[in-house]
Amino acid sequence: MVLGRTGTGKSQAALDLLSRANFNEIPWVMIDYKGEDLIRDLLKQNGKQIKTLKITDKPPKAPGLYYLPVRPITDDDEMEAWLLKVHRQGNIGLFIDEGYAMPKFGSGPGFTMILTQGRSLHIPVICLYQRPVWMSRFAIAQADFIRVFKQGDERDEKVTKNFCRPAVLPDQTKLGPMELDRLPDYYSLWHDVGRGRTDILRPAPDRRSILQTFKQRLSPRTKGHFV
Repeated sequence: MVLGRTGTGKSQAALDLLSRANFNEIPWVMIDYKGEDLIRDLLKQNGKQIKTLKITDKPPKAPGLYYLPVRPITDDDEMEAWLLKVHRQGNIGLFIDEGYAMPKFGSGPGFTMILTQGRSLHIPVICLYQRPVWMSRFAIAQADFIRVFKQGDERDEKVTKNFCRPAVLPDQTKLGPMELDRLPDYYSLWHDVGRGRTDILRPAPDRRSILQTFKQRLSPRTKGHFV
């Protein structure tokens, strides 16, 4: 999961994670509710290598990167049906911008089944949330890694500190979700759930670098050879 208010670098960091995902081995679908600028730039640069899906299409099976634009609320029924197909199929990655826009505000049965059973079904998920107070509890319970950027509401900070331990600084002071304003802009916390450890991360690469990584990986000459 990647959490943070608008303008903190959340989307850029999440797309950097996606640029390193295994879409040379399985299909990864970008589910875009917001018309994210960086995704538009990615499509403009790599339009021939990224197939745009319709919500009525079957989930893809071939490795690669796919784009699925979705309208919040209006497309909920079709999206729910599509997610259930993803659950039945398995072996497909999902990039979701924004989790709360999913059917039933992220608590629909399709998304819940993917979150709770996705590990065994090989359905990795990168999911962004602006407001942790609105998150599905299953998104929290099933996360392997959580990246936390600055948040704009004390209620979100209080929720986040319940599942993201503070980082321990060299002087042994602790810095958690409630203290993120002490960090420079675009810095974040990275919580490894399995290890129970939190580290401070520098900003994600700039937009140009992220787009270049996608371009290199999606190039026919390098596709399937990325390490």
